[in-house]
Amino acid sequence: MPDLLSTNRLAKLVLLALLLSAKLSVAQITKVNELQARLKQTMPDTARLSLLVKLASAYSSVDPQKKFYYANVYKTLAQKLNNQELVADAYVQMGISYGIRSKIDSALYYFNLGYDHAQKYECKLTAARAMANIGFAYNRLGDPREAINNYFKALAIYKEKKYPLGANQCYTNIGSIYYDMDRTDIARTYFNQALSGYIISKNEMGIASAVYSVGNCYLAEHKNEEAIVHFNRSLAIRQKLGDLNGIGLARMGLGRAFTQQMKYTDALTNLDSALANMRVLGDKYIEANVLNSIADAYNGSKQYDKAIDNALQALVLARTIKAKGVANEAMEKLVISYKNKGDLKNALEYQTQYVLTKDSLQEEKTLKDITLIEMSRVRSENAGLEKSNQDISAQNSDYLVRLNKYTAVIIATSVILLSAILFLWILYRRNKSKQATNRLLVKQKEEIAAINQELAMLNKEINAQMELSTAQNIELERLNNVKNKFFSIISHDLRSPLSTLQNLLGIYREGDIGEKELGELLVRLEDTILTTGEFLDNLLEWSKNQLDGMQVNPVKFDISNSINQNINLFKSNIALKQLMVSNLAPADVMAYADRDMINLIIRNLLSNSIKFCNVGDKITFNAAVKGNRTIVTITDNGPGISAEEGEKLFNLGHILSTGTQGEKGNHLGLILCKDMVNQNKGEIGFESKVGEGTTFWFELPADKI
Repeated sequence: MPDLLSTNRLAKLVLLALLLSAKLSVAQITKVNELQARLKQTMPDTARLSLLVKLASAYSSVDPQKKFYYANVYKTLAQKLNNQELVADAYVQMGISYGIRSKIDSALYYFNLGYDHAQKYECKLTAARAMANIGFAYNRLGDPREAINNYFKALAIYKEKKYPLGANQCYTNIGSIYYDMDRTDIARTYFNQALSGYIISKNEMGIASAVYSVGNCYLAEHKNEEAIVHFNRSLAIRQKLGDLNGIGLARMGLGRAFTQQMKYTDALTNLDSALANMRVLGDKYIEANVLNSIADAYNGSKQYDKAIDNALQALVLARTIKAKGVANEAMEKLVISYKNKGDLKNALEYQTQYVLTKDSLQEEKTLKDITLIEMSRVRSENAGLEKSNQDISAQNSDYLVRLNKYTAVIIATSVILLSAILFLWILYRRNKSKQATNRLLVKQKEEIAAINQELAMLNKEINAQMELSTAQNIELERLNNVKNKFFSIISHDLRSPLSTLQNLLGIYREGDIGEKELGELLVRLEDTILTTGEFLDNLLEWSKNQLDGMQVNPVKFDISNSINQNINLFKSNIALKQLMVSNLAPADVMAYADRDMINLIIRNLLSNSIKFCNVGDKITFNAAVKGNRTIVTITDNGPGISAEEGEKLFNLGHILSTGTQGEKGNHLGLILCKDMVNQNKGEIGFESKVGEGTTFWFELPADKI
């Protein structure tokens, strides 16, 4: 089993866990859902901007692509509100999104945009945060010198501004670089310093990261028990916070520690869990590292075919993201697997690729070192030439001899300088070409993101219009049904008396009916016409209210007087049916409402009772004041109303009904009563039992409110 210290890239995974964020995210799915729900509410732009910042931060360990989207949205809103600090912060968040997805070149581009913007508007803390993230990018690109330089600059600002959260993360990142250089003793010092700071500030996410880093140091020193204790402690905090990325890292650490202990079942359980998390997050770099660790565990348990499958997956991913070091580890594990399996041909093939890749990595490092050495040598030789020229000026006696000597030196030096310049120029051109390509790719990605955003907004708008059209169609259909019912009522109730009158006159003209029979029919016809007139009065009043709106003129009046007046209007109808109508309302019961409307309500309710009562039945009015409300009741011992009939009583959909002597009722009067009671800030209702009678009641304000 290969030494796990060879995978010193593990330290870089610590950086990815928090990405140097000075505002560490507590990214739980429930928190994201809560913020999404709040985002749909109407609020001022300043409150929306604050909510978008929290949402972009929360998506760090849930969905990096959505993190980029919301960072871009709040950048635009911050520009509109002239909040330049949050504009710079948005650029940093976009870079973090790319960093989580192992797209380091794009991440570095946005980190630099954030730093430049922060510097321009003197936002020091945001500039420090951008520098720390630039350090992360350089570390991932294999340039620890630039990385640590940026970390120390950021640390200085954090200390100046007394911002312990950023300082603690810088300690973690500096420790990670020492970890990469196999100086785990120094690395652990920095990690513990960060851990102390996080404990003081009670920052659980920071504590989890620092504990994980200390665990890696113990793992590198093969102190597996101590490593497992720290990884489990980190895992417990990550699970509590719902941090998918951190959970995956802790599981990977546990898997590697169990592999070193040769507890392969436990190792694979944790590594499989880590792999699932990284695939959800789309982090190809860490996914490739986890696959290499799984291959390690399978090699240790002598399951070589499974080891080969995982190592090949790691190799493909590493080549896709151009992570040569990870690819080299994958090939090393393939050599072990094929060799132990007895497949010497494939073992030799991957051994050859491994050597070539290792040589390529060494060549890249050598090329960087040669360039630095060459530049140093040129500076040294230039200083020597300057000193030699001074010596020549002082020794004029042998000028010609020395001139010939140094001419050769100058020529040789010039050739070397020209070679160095040419070499640097070639490197410069290559770098410029790469930067131009990266800028083009970033621009294309931004354009695609903008188009996708616009399409999403258009789709949302179309859906909203469709929903509005559907609601309007439903309302129009309902109104059309009401209109049809309305005209049906009008046509029936107007046609019926006219038809009766026409038939009666025709019979009388032809001599088929006598004077006595005609008199009886005229009484019945008179009643029908009176009922129809009452219906027309209600219809005209209801139509007027629907077209012009009800005009309410409330006054304080005696409700008992109004009841008596309306009873007098129906004396002939009451006498015709020999009904006993009484008013039990006390004389001092007052109501505050529109007197004309209340009279119309009383008339309609009394008319209905008269229609549906049998000869000799009783109708009783009463009224009382309860609190600040006046309650009026009219009770009869007529046939009553069924439950099914009662549910439809106050709407136009109700069917026509017939009184005890054939009187027609269409319930438009009840609808008008309900509208008028509501307009006077009251309520109306009824209680009824079939065969026992009905009580209608309505309540009104007793005095001015």
